[in-house]
Amino acid sequence: MQNSKMNDIKSNPLYIDQVYEHLLNAIAHGVLAPGSRIRQSALSTSLGVSRQPVSHALQMLKKQGLVRDTGRQGLEVSPIDPHHVLQLYQARQSLEALAATLAAERAANGLATADERKTLSDALESGRALALQATDLAGLVQADASFHVAMYRFSANPVIGEMLKDQWPHLTRAMVGVLDEPGVPQRAWDEHVRITATVLAGDAKTANRLMHEHLQRAGADLFARLTKRISLAA
Repeated sequence: MQNSKMNDIKSNPLYIDQVYEHLLNAIAHGVLAPGSRIRQSALSTSLGVSRQPVSHALQMLKKQGLVRDTGRQGLEVSPIDPHHVLQLYQARQSLEALAATLAAERAANGLATADERKTLSDALESGRALALQATDLAGLVQADASFHVAMYRFSANPVIGEMLKDQWPHLTRAMVGVLDEPGVPQRAWDEHVRITATVLAGDAKTANRLMHEHLQRAGADLFARLTKRISLAA
């Protein structure tokens, strides 16, 4: 998912899916922050489209829980719910531990392709480089997603990625708000290094445990940080 700014859209006509992707990126990366009012007329003007594609795109986002009715015949960007984020991480623990297990088993049995190994290794190295700098928050979140998606693909079970695909915007906007805290990116990528090493070595049992522990810790940590920020803002 690429970072997006509201003024990046040109005035040429856009299809519904393009409007949807633009708004999805803006919400996921905080350009449209939680609580931001959404006015279809203003969006139609700024994006250079009629109200119809904007209306359809907003309904798609509403179904995903990313926008909600305000009760005043309008819409706003949904607030980030720490409990929902924690539940997403709990679901990820099982699904992604399975992905790591399957990936390691494929590596052990010689079924992993050179391209799959390279994609996972490249995603790891790219993320580690960004974590050392710890300045490009959007890039770090994208790198995290790329790493985990590479693991889904390595597992050769497409259902895992399909089940989690629509949840990444929720995860992205939650992570964007806390990755600026010292030490958070480096710790996450140190854990990614250990997970990758066990997968490539074909150690399925350890890969399962490390991925489960990684997401359990990350979910609890993110929940605590989000809850604290909401409390301070109240």
